Amino acid sequence: MALVGAAWLVLAGCKTIHEEVEPIRETTLTVARSGGDVTLSWIGVRGMYYSVTYTDARGAKAQWKLLPDAVNVRGLATGEPIVVQDRLPAAQPRYYRLLQDAKPLVP
Repeated sequence: MALVGAAWLVLAGCKTIHEEVEPIRETTLTVARSGGDVTLSWIGVRGMYYSVTYTDARGAKAQWKLLPDAVNVRGLATGEPIVVQDRLPAAQPRYYRLLQDAKPLVP
């Protein structure tokens, strides 16, 4: 029966599509911490949207959340750094990553 199902998929015109996607642009997220004040910065590109996510735990099961003040930040035409702030208790670790896309992120 499985062979008949596979043959039907081939006859119905199903095929594999291979699409190579070029990276938008390599961007470096810089993180500086002083006590509980965290400053995150990066150089954006005009027309791009950036969002910062964070987690308080490392590992494959880490739950990444959007940083509230850093969702759908538009790239600047001037080429100046985009800067956002985060505040957390002095002893708490936090990990960040930067997402970029040509379209706004739908949270």
